[in-house]
Amino acid sequence: MNVNTRQLQAFLAIARLGSFTRAAEEIFVTQAGLSLMLKDFETQVGARLFDRTTRSVSLTPAGQALLPTVRGMLADWESAMFNIDQFSAVAGQRLDLAATPLIASSVLPDWLHEFRRVQPSVQVNVSDLDRRQILQGIESGEIDLGLGAFFKPAAGIERRLLATFQMVRICSVAGYETASPQRVRRSGLGQQARWAEFSGERLLTLPTDNPIQKLVNDQLRSVNAVPVLGGGLQNIQTIIGMVEAGHGVAALPGFVVSACERYNVVIEPLIDPVVPIEYFAVTKKGRQKTELATETIDSIEKYFQRLSQIGNN
Repeated sequence: MNVNTRQLQAFLAIARLGSFTRAAEEIFVTQAGLSLMLKDFETQVGARLFDRTTRSVSLTPAGQALLPTVRGMLADWESAMFNIDQFSAVAGQRLDLAATPLIASSVLPDWLHEFRRVQPSVQVNVSDLDRRQILQGIESGEIDLGLGAFFKPAAGIERRLLATFQMVRICSVAGYETASPQRVRRSGLGQQARWAEFSGERLLTLPTDNPIQKLVNDQLRSVNAVPVLGGGLQNIQTIIGMVEAGHGVAALPGFVVSACERYNVVIEPLIDPVVPIEYFAVTKKGRQKTELATETIDSIEKYFQRLSQIGNN
């Protein structure tokens, strides 16, 4: 049996109004269209449902037996549609956002304050995950929006560039103040540094398979800089903390600027060459973006554009 809701609505309208003309007007179909719907419905039910005369339309015994069932079916359908609408409305005001721990802890809290002033009814759930977990969550649909320095496109993932950051040198304030007078006179506090200046310094690093560290290593080789490598540290916050304590220096993307505000360190944009790092928002390819998701990405992009101006030369 292939009965649709329009046929059920037609049956109920005729039964309640006792008129094909008024029933057709109520459900916005022609009288001929209403007659065809009823005829098809009666064929599928296997019984005549109405007695028709020139003056009246009344239910047959079969129609009277069917009436409570049809009422119940339509009531259940309308209740289900209402619940789905309510669920969609709630889901439309919730967004699951994931970022790497550094950004989740140092950038998103302030951005979220700004966003909530504009969108107070929106619930944003933030997760701090590594890049691989973010991509997995996007692919599975568990995460609506991810943030990270995703160096290569991934299958099934759509990237949107938020901002471009310059690589920077991080050193301790104490180490900067005790640097050679020649360096201080030339650079000044927080001014530019050159990649070649890493030679002989203790450089705290991320694991060798980390894309950021691979980029750093490539740049050091290109200028024949030979630092004393120390690390293979997993966490950028750990590196910054170790730098503050005077255990070495670091070469990191400029998006660490906000995190560095909590530490007593000096940030110097790296030149010769200037090395850009692109930072992206990622979503599932082919998944229709809600208005909320689009507005959120726009808001994050504006925030990261401001942040990139602080971190870049």
